[in-house]
Parts: sequence; structure tokens; C-alpha cells
Amino acid sequence: MQVQSRQNPLTFRNMSVVKEAVSQLGLQSFNLCVACSGGLDSTVLLTALVQLGLKPSVLHINYQLRGEESEKDEAFVRALAWKHGLTIEVVRCPIEYTKGKGINLQAAAREFRHDLFRRFLRESPVNRVLLAHHSDDQVETFFLQLLRGSGIFGLGGMHPERNGMIRPFLELSKAELKAFALENKIRWREDASNEENNYKRNQFRNLIIPKLMESNPELNHSILLMQSVFRDTQEEIRKNIKPQLQQWEKQYRISFSEWTRLTMDKQILCCFYFGWPVRTIKRIQALEASELSARIDKTPIFRTKDGFSWNANFAEIMHWEFKIEEVEFLPDTFNKWEVYLDSEKCTSPITCGFATALDKMSPIGVNGTSSIFKLLKDSGIPEQWRSSYPVFRIGEEITWIPGISVSKKYLATSSTSLIIKLYKAPSEL
Repeated sequence: MQVQSRQNPLTFRNMSVVKEAVSQLGLQSFNLCVACSGGLDSTVLLTALVQLGLKPSVLHINYQLRGEESEKDEAFVRALAWKHGLTIEVVRCPIEYTKGKGINLQAAAREFRHDLFRRFLRESPVNRVLLAHHSDDQVETFFLQLLRGSGIFGLGGMHPERNGMIRPFLELSKAELKAFALENKIRWREDASNEENNYKRNQFRNLIIPKLMESNPELNHSILLMQSVFRDTQEEIRKNIKPQLQQWEKQYRISFSEWTRLTMDKQILCCFYFGWPVRTIKRIQALEASELSARIDKTPIFRTKDGFSWNANFAEIMHWEFKIEEVEFLPDTFNKWEVYLDSEKCTSPITCGFATALDKMSPIGVNGTSSIFKLLKDSGIPEQWRSSYPVFRIGEEITWIPGISVSKKYLATSSTSLIIKLYKAPSEL
């Protein structure tokens, strides 16, 4: 007599979450990339997507931290991609990027891979990155953020979809992913470093959370429910402050009066939005009493005349994209990230380059000329960046410093017959 094996219900639950993510988000129309380490979670994600008829590309990062084991991980993922007929890109993280980082090694590795994700997402608006984080990761994140005093914007954990990164497994536990792998005879690689307790996350995973669950077996469920409430609250706050955040993002500055009018939750949201540590809130209070151009620790936040300013990571500035086009009319309102020029006045080529300490211009709202470096300094641009901040010239004269100031000389007016619009293209992320 033949006996049919029963399907593990966890298998169906796992697959239903993936199918739901695919159907709700319309992933079939996107160019998908799975970040695959070769471990259980990402291998299950890749296999499940293939079973659903999708053909994602595969990204594997070899951090070169575990010697021969790192090479075996890479070989495993290459073989997995070949087995499913998928394209694969393997990126080797330079040793010097993580060498000597100590307990910040995980943060350095995260920064490296997220930079790769952002580059992929910038390549096309249809690109999406799939990540295999699960509910156990969410709970660990809760405790790590609690330790940092993060408030609801950290305690809410990871979002199922945010900035082009999609996490289909956030409602599944590690045990459920393992059950799916065993049911489908999926092989994966084990990382021995996950058992080491040198890092805070591993300490919570291996020691603290299991001990707490002995007293409360429903601990994970309670935390996940609380995180869901926090994320809903986040969205309400985001809706209320989003227009203001977008305006500040364009200006790269906030006045002290605007900042002090924000509630604590909104100040915390600002920190997360701009990538500042939450402790920045307390430091901004002290900044108001400090000298002009004082800065907060090693952050790119500087005091200005009536508030504070900051700069994007300089690598990001170097990737800024600018566009030029002809328009028929001037807008009703202007901002410093776009400039409207009179074509007839622009008798020399418009070029993008950098300023020197001798360069000057005649900014709107100022009598006479001002030093370009002084304008950059007053806007909080660090000294070491001023000679590499992009500026636009017409011939030899600087006419526009993106986000900071514009010269009066070449500006279009309501009577201009041919208007040239020069502007910074919005980020896709």
C-alpha cells in the first residue's frame, strides 16, 4: 500500500505569504533582484520565487571575512543560480572596508550592501530588491532599537515594502522557513558566526530572547503586534509632516523656530528620514547656543544664522543629476534647486564644475558680490567639501550654486522670450 506524505501546513503558509506579496504588489511587472547569501532564509526566498514562475536576478556579496567558508558560500550561490537558470552578480567587499571595524563590522557590511541595493534601484524605476528578513529578525530589531532608545520609528521594525526593497517573509518565523526548506529538500549554507555572541543581535537571538520566552511563550507575537501598531502610527505622522520634510530636504536647512515647534515624535521622524542618530535631538538644543558654523560631533550638521544645516553624504552629492530644458513660462514659486535663465543673456556655454577660493558671484538679495566659499560656509558645507561642491558657470562666471544661491545676472524675467530651466533631478529613492 502506498502512503502519500502530507504536505506540511507551514509550507502552504510560507507560499501563501509569497503569493500574496506577488499579487498585491504586482511583482511580475518589475525587474527583481534577490540578495542571496546562501543561508536558509535567502535560499528559501529564491527557491519560492522560482516555484512561482518568477525569474529574479541574484546578488551575492562575498565579504571575504571567513576565509574558505566565504568562498564556499559564493560557489554555492553560483551553483544555485545556475540550477534555476538565473543571472547572478557576485560582488567582493574590499577587505579594507570591514577590516578593523570591531563591533561595527555588521554596520559596515550593512552599509556596503545597501549602497549596492541603492545603485541597482537607481538604474531603473522598475527595479526592486527582495530581502528575506523574517519575524524573528523583527523581534531582534525591536530589542536592538529599544536598547538605543529609538522611539516608535525604530521600535516599529522593518516595513514589508520601503524605498524599493521588499520583504515578503516578515510574517513568517525562522522555523516556518526551515519547515518549508525541509519539505522541499532545499539545501543551504550554515554560517557558524551566527552562533557567536560577539554582536548585540546575536546576544539577543541566542541568549536573551530564548530566556524571555521561557517566561512568556507569546512574547514574539506580542512584540510583532505592537510593531504593527507602531508602523501604523508612523504612517499617520508621516502623512502630517511629509510636505514639510520634502521642503527641508530641498533646502538642507531647518530654522530653530521650525524645529522647536515639532513634537518629539516628529523630531524622531526627522532623524530617521535624514539618517541622523536619535541623540541628535538633544545635540540640536545645544547647537542653538553655540557659535556660527559649529557642528554636532562627527555628523554633517552645522549651525547657521537662525537654525542648522546639513549635507548629504558626499558620495551622494557626487551622484546628483542635473537636467536642462526650455520652458515657456516662469513658475509661480521658486526654489534653490532650480534656476531659470534668459537664453539671450547666455552667450557662452553653460558648464558644471567646481569653485575656487577666488570665485565670486552677485547673489539675489545681496548688494555687491559674495565669495562662493563664504556662501558655502554659511550654508553649512564643510571646509573639506567646498572645493568639490558642484557649481554652474556661464563662460567663466558662476551663475548657480545648487540648493544655495543664484546670480542675478543671467536670470529670466516675465518678458524673456526663451527661458532655459536648469534643475537638479529628483532622486528615484
